[in-house]
Amino acid sequence: MDINIKRIAELAKLEINEDESQKISVEMTEMINMVSDLPEFCNEQCDTPGMELREDEVCPSVYSRDELLMNAPETYNGCFSVPRTVKQ
Repeated sequence: MDINIKRIAELAKLEINEDESQKISVEMTEMINMVSDLPEFCNEQCDTPGMELREDEVCPSVYSRDELLMNAPETYNGCFSVPRTVKQ
């Protein structure tokens, strides 16, 4: 698997050198391989086949929208406003 660490670092606004890039690439590949093995592991080791996900539950918020947005650096139409990360 080819992971473009330089592009990921650029999107995350991180400065990394070539040695760090190589190390991170190896670590990310190992993580991706480990996660991709989870369904197979679960089928072999678990009582129930496959990975079971919990049902989503809608719960009322403890905080109002105004309270949640109170410390946001920028808001727009009652939502958090964040810098654009994808170029058009």
